[in-house]
Amino acid sequence: MKTLFLFASLAITSTALFAADNAATEKVTKASKQLAEKPNYSWTATTKEADGSPDRLGPIEGKSEKNGVTFLSLVPGGIPVEVYMKGDKGVARALEGWQTFDEIAQSGGAAAMIARFLRSYKTPAAQATELARNASELKDSDGILSGDLKGDTIQEMLLMGTRRREGQEAPKTTDTKGSVKFWIKDGVLTKYELNVQGKVALGERSLDINRTTAVEISEVGSTKIEVPEEAKQKI
Repeated sequence: MKTLFLFASLAITSTALFAADNAATEKVTKASKQLAEKPNYSWTATTKEADGSPDRLGPIEGKSEKNGVTFLSLVPGGIPVEVYMKGDKGVARALEGWQTFDEIAQSGGAAAMIARFLRSYKTPAAQATELARNASELKDSDGILSGDLKGDTIQEMLLMGTRRREGQEAPKTTDTKGSVKFWIKDGVLTKYELNVQGKVALGERSLDINRTTAVEISEVGSTKIEVPEEAKQKI
């Protein structure tokens, strides 16, 4: 009888915890969907290592229209780059004129890495939804929903921006861990922050990474995007 009672208690507790976790995940998912349904919005994504050094892509300024164009402004290696894209297609301009992602990828090296990064870039509404679904035991504390990230998501974030040739096997990662936090106001996502840590093997080198990315959303419903004619013709 005692064994049966203990089993029942554990089952009830597990069910309650799962329901709470699922409710928190659903809350973030709904808030992200609400953001995606807005006509437009802007954001700033800032990435830093634990020692305070900035990400080599620099802060990313973004704007997006519902079912429309997404604009990005970034500074890889200190060089200003402007991007307009729709889906996985788009154009970018740095020191030269507008080039398609395919044209940039053909250059190889760092340019190909950036083209790969741009093709896989997710707007905050999309990325937050994905992060919430790949987080375990999201908890709500003082309006901030937070939890640990799962392994595959951590690896993806750790390897973001690493240089490798097309088709080359991804570097190995060890000692990985990660976490995510979400802020919601009036049912709409306003900010999220993620941290990933681990070792990444690049050939004979091993990098210790402790990276935090904060994405703050602004100008919801009042963002404007004007696509230059030359860029519009190439998208």
